[in-house]
Amino acid sequence: MTARSAQAPGPAPTPGRQGGWAEASRRLGPHLDLVLGIAGAGSALVSLLGADRAAIDPRLQSPDLLAVLATAAGAGALAWRRTRPVTSYAVLLVAGVVVSVGGHYIGLLSVFLLLSLYSLAAHGRRRDALVGLGVGVLCFLVLALLNVPDLGTSDLLQSLALLLAAWALGDAIRSRRRQQRDQLEVAVAEERLRIARELHDVVAHSMSLIAVQAGVGAHVIRTDVDAAQRSLEVIADTSRQALEQTRSMLGLLREGTEAAGGSRTPTRSVGDVPALICDVRAAGLEVELLVPPELPELESVVSLTAYRIVQEGLTNVVKHSAAATATVTIDTTPRGLDIDVADPGPQRTSSTVRSGHGLAGLGERVALVGGSFTHGGDGAGFRLHTTLPRGPRR
Repeated sequence: MTARSAQAPGPAPTPGRQGGWAEASRRLGPHLDLVLGIAGAGSALVSLLGADRAAIDPRLQSPDLLAVLATAAGAGALAWRRTRPVTSYAVLLVAGVVVSVGGHYIGLLSVFLLLSLYSLAAHGRRRDALVGLGVGVLCFLVLALLNVPDLGTSDLLQSLALLLAAWALGDAIRSRRRQQRDQLEVAVAEERLRIARELHDVVAHSMSLIAVQAGVGAHVIRTDVDAAQRSLEVIADTSRQALEQTRSMLGLLREGTEAAGGSRTPTRSVGDVPALICDVRAAGLEVELLVPPELPELESVVSLTAYRIVQEGLTNVVKHSAAATATVTIDTTPRGLDIDVADPGPQRTSSTVRSGHGLAGLGERVALVGGSFTHGGDGAGFRLHTTLPRGPRR
């Protein structure tokens, strides 16, 4: 039983090779192994029946019915090499042993055994592949001890080396696929977190302002019609902005890339903070903004993070604090920005403790760009403090 003419299966195509070949593989994949099994059975029988036995090893016997059936069954088992790799390998291995013990020429079964072991390592469980490798090595050693034809010492060593190579190649392919799946799962999880942060920041801020203005409007609608009208205008403007940002986000998710022509709402940046302050002031909270005349140039993801920090800080003031004022301070540093959002307090008695998804999302945002983030009670009030670099950590 020899594999001296065998070549270990070649590596699978890289995932980057897409297009027509990938589409053809997807469509024809379920049928390729069946064709391989039929073709393998035919070629193995030709190899068994047409071999020059005297030239290979004078001890080889003429093929009988058992050898023919075993050869056909073993090669045909390639049809299951990916769907049932353990069964395919077991049938091939048993067929090879039966043919070799009977003193017949194993022919192409030795080559197909390597392909089956590769498939077991690439598509099956690692434990099964290791067991398959061990059983295969043991079978070759036993056949060598039985002194079957066409399995000398050099043939044995070469066969063992090829078995190990086929297993190693299949195991490498399986590990690579596993790594790619893990990377994809991580990327999907990170994207879900990013979307959750964006939706929270947009919806929570907008709904907080809308709730405040709705309460004001309901309180003064009978006594101050002008104030109630202003509240409705703020609700309309806030709802429109939230809808635009949400639509922009959903459009990006649907298309995968920014729409041509700049039809989508631009990403928020630290330059939009004054407009954000105006919206919050319109909701009834007096906000003092302290910002230097010139801000350093920031990368877009850092600038968006700065905007979201101020937005979440002011949203928390509107939702949780009984204060009528708040202070937003933005300072430049050699590395980037220092942002401080201070709420003098006290906390509204009906408010819950500030420990929701918003603060957790801010911590994730800041960590992704390599900054630092702290928050907590400041006397009767609350304070957010963030240090951001000019660009994200690579």
